[in-house]
Amino acid sequence: MSYQNPILSGFYPDPSICRVGEDYYMVTSTFEFFPGVPVFHSKDLVNWTQIGHCLSRRSQLDLVNVPASKGIYAPTIRYHDGVFYMVTTNTRKCGNFYVYTTDPAGEWSEPILVDQGGIDPSLFFDDDGKSYFISNARGEENGHNGMLLGEIDLKTGKLSNVHPVWGGTGGSSPEAPHIYKINGWYYQMIAEGGTELGHMATIARSRSLYGPYESCPYNPILTHSNQKGKEIQATGHADFVQAPDGSWWAVFLAYRQTHQYFHHLGRETFLAPVEWTEDGWPLINGKRRIDPVMDVELPGKPVQEGRTPVHTRFDEGRPGFDWVHLRNPIEENYRYENGCLEMRGTALNLSDVDAPTFLGIRQVFMSGDAKVSLTFAPEKEGEEAGISVFYKFDSHYDIALTQADGERCIIVRKVVGDIQHIAARVPVKGDSVTIRILSDSMHYDFSVIADGEETPLCSALTRYVSTEAHELGFTGVFLALYATGNGKDCGGFAKFTSFDYTAR
Repeated sequence: MSYQNPILSGFYPDPSICRVGEDYYMVTSTFEFFPGVPVFHSKDLVNWTQIGHCLSRRSQLDLVNVPASKGIYAPTIRYHDGVFYMVTTNTRKCGNFYVYTTDPAGEWSEPILVDQGGIDPSLFFDDDGKSYFISNARGEENGHNGMLLGEIDLKTGKLSNVHPVWGGTGGSSPEAPHIYKINGWYYQMIAEGGTELGHMATIARSRSLYGPYESCPYNPILTHSNQKGKEIQATGHADFVQAPDGSWWAVFLAYRQTHQYFHHLGRETFLAPVEWTEDGWPLINGKRRIDPVMDVELPGKPVQEGRTPVHTRFDEGRPGFDWVHLRNPIEENYRYENGCLEMRGTALNLSDVDAPTFLGIRQVFMSGDAKVSLTFAPEKEGEEAGISVFYKFDSHYDIALTQADGERCIIVRKVVGDIQHIAARVPVKGDSVTIRILSDSMHYDFSVIADGEETPLCSALTRYVSTEAHELGFTGVFLALYATGNGKDCGGFAKFTSFDYTAR
């Protein structure tokens, strides 16, 4: 059978995976968005359903004043003695920590802090029952430019017997260490090359947990460097899992470029088979380039269902797990009443590095059709509510119902770096409109539907809400419902009744 990569489309980077019996569980990074660290479940590795978040409470995840692309980095999920553990880093707050649960679809524990620097931590459980913690504490402890490994007390987070271990092949930014014990060998896999075009996965092995480690002669075992012009770029940051039939698989991040060197959906989650050489080294997809479609045999020959359209109605309370806030939300500005999501704007807007009134869903279709039904009666000059194509505070396109110069109108605003431009403005009658955004790989097209008539407004280029158009960032585009008073609190609530999002 064949399956389509990515297996998780849109901003789902740094995947980590584990298997318990016939069930697979996977987590990804979330940076400044709340709740944090989505948890996915699958029976076949290609069809995934989100079942919750690891960090769903403010007490677990402090994102106050966290800059764009900071916050939660590179989680790892592992299972040991009936307990699931998720270990990660809150980069501008508490550093490395882990949470645990016996039910990955339920509530997870309060964080247990680990006093070791670096990012991208992982846990390893050896055959003798001992537990270990590893992170890329490069340049932070003893001048070591690699990984630090130590035994951990899972009840307290205390470390002991900490030593440096393999730091990679010399590529930049060695990070994301994972340890596996396979056929008597300890394998240490890491990411190198930075999370850009030179990204890669490399691996080493040793008969002893603390090494010394021998670098794989086939390194890197996964990379798309020097694949100029190819759609899929920056493959790396991988994690291994073994299927019940004995086969091995890797999940990893990559992105799909649109304009040459530009990508805007974020780093996504991909899947490839792991092939083992005669001398006992793993290669991801045989070191062949990862194509958008790969023909592979999977256990049970499942059929990949693909990403389903989103048809959200707000009459049943908070929508599904794929809807998130920007940093910790101000809860009183969100309510579900009268069959609507009601959002009240504050003085904060989308260009503030703060917590504006924002509820967003990842853009998952390269070519899509999004429609939002909105009722809003702005009372003051500058009050607005609508939907944003949002990458970060200085990179977003907003289409909104607002009050401007005493006139009720629909505007389209483009924010690119320090440039803000009203690209379209048309008057509207009444309080209720439907806003529409059509997308393809190169453009967004904005329009408004009022009184049964659709009015095209303007277009915008996807490249200006991409990582490459700004300083290095790690997230991707959201389609975000929002409300703001642009310097003042709004007098009333904007009412969103429906959100429909389908592939074109």
